[in-house]
Amino acid sequence: MGFLVLVILAALVAVVAFVTAFTAKAPDTKRAGGIVGGVAVACAVVFLIWGSLMTVPYGHIGVMSRFGRVTGEVKQNGLSWKALIDTPIILSIQTQKDEVPNEAASKDLQDVKTVIAVNYRIDSERAPEILRTIGTNYWAVFAAPAEQEIVKAIAAKYNAEDMILRREEVKQDITDALTKRLAERGIIAEAINITNFEFSAEFTAAIEAKVVAAQNVAQAENKLKQIEVEARQAVAKAEGDANAAVSRAEGQAKANAIIQESLTPEILQYFLLDKLGQNVQIMVIPGSQGLTLQVPDITGGQGQ
Repeated sequence: MGFLVLVILAALVAVVAFVTAFTAKAPDTKRAGGIVGGVAVACAVVFLIWGSLMTVPYGHIGVMSRFGRVTGEVKQNGLSWKALIDTPIILSIQTQKDEVPNEAASKDLQDVKTVIAVNYRIDSERAPEILRTIGTNYWAVFAAPAEQEIVKAIAAKYNAEDMILRREEVKQDITDALTKRLAERGIIAEAINITNFEFSAEFTAAIEAKVVAAQNVAQAENKLKQIEVEARQAVAKAEGDANAAVSRAEGQAKANAIIQESLTPEILQYFLLDKLGQNVQIMVIPGSQGLTLQVPDITGGQGQ
């Protein structure tokens, strides 16, 4: 636009100079011609310099076009020289974002609505190819339809429930396929995110009911396992108590046997006398005991 303004101004200056020279009197004709020539040269120089300079803003590149044909030359951001007859086409090489809804059908024929967010940029080295084969509106012309196609193809490989439970796997499949497809045309996919999966209300309700049922089953199984563990613990405790009782009984029996073997008649007699003490006056002793007592004689002698 600035170049066009400059051309118009130069043309106006040339016209003014020409009119001045044409209307000048004869003595001044030579002088006026010099003025016109000087102005023309100055305009030509300015025209050439201005037309050979171009500025590319940061984050962009300039792809050169000559009479509507892409030359393949790419100018980086900043001030650059160019051929006078070339025109720059400015393209952004910054990361851009596209986020549009997609509709597909799962393997079990459930309707799936998803939103795919793609961060992308163009490969600056392939920018001339993109312009020649697709144009500046490359995302709407090529990338968006490719995204729709890939989402439909990937969704058809999974049941709707699997798309929920295996979300990362679905995302990776879409990412790999879309990245490869875009790279074929010079578009670099930097990040692809699935921001939403949406199913019909009926399917969503069925999934929620299934999840609740599964949770109830899991709780029941956990309770049953707890009861089984507690039962095994009770059995183990009962067996331990029984074994302990048997061990105690066996030990007591062994102790009684040892004691019985050690109780000779002499020892029994000793314990009996020890229990009687020193002040026993009268005692009834069965004759079968074979007990011999020494008693004092009141007459001063010893008697049995």
